[in-house]
Amino acid sequence: MDINHLHYLVDVAQTKSITLSAKRLFISQQGLSQIMVRLENDLKVPLLNRHRQGVTLTEAGEVVVAKAQEILQKYDELLTIVQSYAKINVQNLSGKLLISAVPFISSNLLPEVLDLYNKQFPGVEVHVQEKQPDRIIDDINNCEIDIGLFILPDFEFNEQILSCNGTFEKILENEMFAVVAGNSPLAKKKSLTKTDLYQQPIAIYNFKPYLKIISFMFPDLNRLNILVKTNSVDLYKNAILNRQAVGITSSTDTRLLRDDSLITIPLKESVKMSYGCFIPSSCSMSDAAEAFIAILKSHATTLLNSKK
Repeated sequence: MDINHLHYLVDVAQTKSITLSAKRLFISQQGLSQIMVRLENDLKVPLLNRHRQGVTLTEAGEVVVAKAQEILQKYDELLTIVQSYAKINVQNLSGKLLISAVPFISSNLLPEVLDLYNKQFPGVEVHVQEKQPDRIIDDINNCEIDIGLFILPDFEFNEQILSCNGTFEKILENEMFAVVAGNSPLAKKKSLTKTDLYQQPIAIYNFKPYLKIISFMFPDLNRLNILVKTNSVDLYKNAILNRQAVGITSSTDTRLLRDDSLITIPLKESVKMSYGCFIPSSCSMSDAAEAFIAILKSHATTLLNSKK
């Protein structure tokens, strides 16, 4: 069994479409169908229910995909560990690395990853631009950057993938949750609903992609009592701690969540988001870009483990 075939299966489970996954994975539809059949033969169980509208997982398929995701995560961790022994020579790695990132990543994950990268590869000149998603897609399609750092909410995942001529590599996946002060009456709640949030003062960020997610979660946005709408983490945190607002964010909001006086609460009917990077398919990946992605994956794994 090829490790890549597990990756293909996970992708098909996500898109629910052999056609769409084949496009995303840059292989033929027939070839991907044959790989799925080969997996089913190897495991001696049907994994997919095939319909005219696409595919769904069988009960066995659900179990296999869950285990496949665990295996792929461990495999990525292995690659990260051995990266320092690989062909890349730290002393000789040089050149330019061009990165575009959406605002939420550029203000949270990216600074720490850049710090780690610059310490390991001081010879690489890294250029970073903060851009909106559509501009990053244009950069990737025109092969003007090496890496595009992205957040893809599940409700527009397929649309964004199809609009890009690059390959998307998922780094981590999580959901939006609520953030309250430790002394808030809500702090002991095991979960919150949309109805609960309509009854509370709310703090939100003013990033365009973030606001798109909030608008999807709360179609009747005018009903929300938005106390603060800001790009300032300090102002956002102040609204939660001192004015008893409820924040809505995710585990990648590292600058906010370092404060131990804040409590996170799962949201029912939340939005699942994939954090990752687009790589231009028409350009070969440089050693500098490969090294950056390895460090990004390692840091994301550390971040997730710290939240458990």
